[in-house]
Amino acid sequence: MNLKQMPIVKFDHFMLRSIQKGDYKDLFEYGRDGEVVKTLSWGPMTNPIEAKRSIKDIFLARPKKGIPVGYAIVDMDKNKMIGTIDFHTKVVNQNALEIGYVINRDYWNQGIMTKALEKIIKVGFDYYGYDRLIIKHLKNNPASGKVIEKNGFVFITSYPYKYEKAVGILESDMMVYEMTKERYNEIKSR
Repeated sequence: MNLKQMPIVKFDHFMLRSIQKGDYKDLFEYGRDGEVVKTLSWGPMTNPIEAKRSIKDIFLARPKKGIPVGYAIVDMDKNKMIGTIDFHTKVVNQNALEIGYVINRDYWNQGIMTKALEKIIKVGFDYYGYDRLIIKHLKNNPASGKVIEKNGFVFITSYPYKYEKAVGILESDMMVYEMTKERYNEIKSR
């Protein structure tokens, strides 16, 4: 089980591969877009150095915490990282992790994130052997909710969420979903 080098996964003309230091320019491209990051706890980025630091201090530091480094979503036709999808937080005292994702606005509404989520779920259960996966989205981001529901996650709870960002306050209900290994195996066997 390699946390620094996740298994490569391909679908359509996209690839999931471990994020690399050199991805910072592409990360900055969509990380500076206020519309892309408006429902995320980070951003918008103001310079490429922030993207470099994010990759080094957040993504590449995860294996030391027992978490896989995270996937770059790559448009293989353009050899360009267009987003990330990753296991970003361990659930305390459980063999469970939380998934997060973001994608460049030029690639919205094309079904790419739905397929990327399907692939990382498989990696989480079949490769890493997790027992449960958690995923969340803000209620005011219904497109993210659709991606989650299309992949068979079950809604478990919501709670009020408020987070102060440099550009204002992020406030909505946080919607929480889960997928257990049993549910995954049930879906897979259909």
